[in-house]
Amino acid sequence: MSLKISRVRMLAFIILVSFSLLSPVLYGNNIQDNDAKAYNQAYNLIAEERWEEAVKAIEKFVSTYSKSAYVDDARFWKCYAREKLGQPLETVFKCYEDFIKSYPKSKWVDDAKSNMVRIAHRLSKNGNPKYLPLIQSFDESQEDEIKLAALYALEDMGDEQALDAVIKLYDKGTDIKIRSRIINMLEDFESPRALAKLGDIALHEPDSSLRRRAVYAIADTEEKEAINILKNVIKNDSDIKVRKAALYDLGDTGDPSVIPILSEVAVSDKNVTLAKAAVNALEDVDSPEVLPALKKILKEAESIDVKKAALYTLEDIEDVDVLPILKEVALNESSLELRKAAIYTIGDIESSAALEILVEVLRSSTELSLQKAALNAIEDYEGKEAEKILYDTALSSQNEELAKSAVYALADIVEDERDPEQLIEIYKKSKFLSVRKAALYSIEDVEGPKAIKALVNILKNEKDPQVQTAIIMILG
Repeated sequence: MSLKISRVRMLAFIILVSFSLLSPVLYGNNIQDNDAKAYNQAYNLIAEERWEEAVKAIEKFVSTYSKSAYVDDARFWKCYAREKLGQPLETVFKCYEDFIKSYPKSKWVDDAKSNMVRIAHRLSKNGNPKYLPLIQSFDESQEDEIKLAALYALEDMGDEQALDAVIKLYDKGTDIKIRSRIINMLEDFESPRALAKLGDIALHEPDSSLRRRAVYAIADTEEKEAINILKNVIKNDSDIKVRKAALYDLGDTGDPSVIPILSEVAVSDKNVTLAKAAVNALEDVDSPEVLPALKKILKEAESIDVKKAALYTLEDIEDVDVLPILKEVALNESSLELRKAAIYTIGDIESSAALEILVEVLRSSTELSLQKAALNAIEDYEGKEAEKILYDTALSSQNEELAKSAVYALADIVEDERDPEQLIEIYKKSKFLSVRKAALYSIEDVEGPKAIKALVNILKNEKDPQVQTAIIMILG
């Protein structure tokens, strides 16, 4: 009996000890559940934009659960709600400032700093300059979002003091993304100092991507001095992309004063890509001086590709002297490739004078590839005059290959008219079998009842078995 009583007493002792050990844990868990519920209730008021109730609920939460892991969250949202209530901005700023001092490792610190920048910006614009240094102080932050928020605030101020701060941030910075954003901001400052800083970056910044971005920004300022800076970049920069950007930006200014340097690069630069870029940039300059510049490039440039670029640029210039230049190249240039390019360029100029030049090339040239190019260019004119030239060439040319090319060019014009009459005549009159077959195949492309009737009549009268077979296949 005594042994049984001892066991009961021992068991009771163990239960009492266990309860005493576990009760703080159970109590702690209960406390944690309560603080989470209380915080969520306060946060829901924030989400519902019930700002006044939210502030009271947060203050009660912080007072009741001062040791909770949610206290820093609650303190941040209290500052946020106070701003939404329209409380004085200085008070809200101080609220965020105290929050950061109390909880420097909180996950909400970066958001608090961004909000402080925004509030400091508003206070500075409202005539409170003491907050400007506070904005500048955030440039040391390692978080890009905070740096950018500070930069946006400085940009929006737009005054000389803000410009000083922005330039300082660029000079001290190492982050490419941030420095690139500063370059864009400098463009928006209406100050000679901002343009001078962009020029300094474009000419001396070690990073080529930043130099190129500065070039774009300089051009967008549309200042007269921008032209001189861009000229210096073209003359002195070693990076092709930077120089190319400067060339195009010079052309975009439309200022006639840029023609000499663009012409010089087109003629003299050893890099064909840059030389062509200079020619293309000339196209954007609306000045009578462009035409002599292009003529000089055609005469003096070493690269055929550069000369071709000059020819294509001539096409877009409305000047009576353009066609004589193109004609000279098409008839007398030593390079067949360049002559052909000139012929196609003439073909893109819709005028009777241009058509006359193409006919002259067709009749005077002894080079088949140039004659074919002239035929293709004439085809683009369409109309009865072009049809007659092609028809006559198909029947009168002593060169079988050229006559056949004339047939195909003619077919492309009459195809839409659904009238194969001229092709039928070529079939009947040509002395070349290949030309007659070309006419037959072209009749097929005309389609319609006239084409079918013509092919049937030809089949009835044709004696050549090869031609008969071709007609049957076409009708099929």
